Amino acid sequence: MADKVKVTCTNNDRVVDATVIQRSSKRLVVALAGGTGSMEIVLNRDDLKKPYVGRMAGMEFTAPANA
Repeated sequence: MADKVKVTCTNNDRVVDATVIQRSSKRLVVALAGGTGSMEIVLNRDDLKKPYVGRMAGMEFTAPANA
């Protein structure tokens, strides 16, 4: 079973399950499924205690620090 993480769009507070593609202490790459396909989002962080943050299509996405 693939590793999942909750990703939040901070623009509209929607939370979705995403599949983890790649993970390190400062970078998280996830795939969001929807419609006819999926899209990858890269989330980064500098402080290991803060959430991962990524931006795409003018929107901001976050994943918990313990993701």
